Amino acid sequence: MERTQSAVPEEPQQSTAIARHGHPSASVEAQVRRWLGEIADRLEHNRPAAELTPTARLAVLQATTMDPVLSHALNTAAPEITGPITRRDYAASLRAVLDGTPAGQPSLLERYAAATQRCRDIAKDIGFRDCDTNPRWRAADRQAEAVWKQALAAGHTSEQLTAASRGKADS
Repeated sequence: MERTQSAVPEEPQQSTAIARHGHPSASVEAQVRRWLGEIADRLEHNRPAAELTPTARLAVLQATTMDPVLSHALNTAAPEITGPITRRDYAASLRAVLDGTPAGQPSLLERYAAATQRCRDIAKDIGFRDCDTNPRWRAADRQAEAVWKQALAAGHTSEQLTAASRGKADS
């Protein structure tokens, strides 16, 4: 007698990321982005002027997760430390990773500060009462709002954006 069907039913194939490690790649990336933001917050709020060494960087990353897949992804995403750096500056480099900002380019916080300063400069030139009707000011305001939304989506808080804006206005 000839067999036409297999005795063992075939299981649907899963993506290799899920089947091999139990984590879909999108959820790994989302979790790593969340953790990078949390690590940046901790570094900015706890001894921000202290130096962060490569060993301390590794300890911070390892304290975040013990899962091998997530740990590897977090270690890959977090920039290496190549020289002396403060915890605050390393937090800024983590935020740059979250922003997708290439090295040497202004971060989203810096871009927002510049955009709000541009709005203030235009308002000063044309008079504050005429802002809503002035196309130049309205364009600058739309640009500032677009950067605001980008920064919030990248994990920045409204407090950070407001502080960045005030810092630019004071200088």
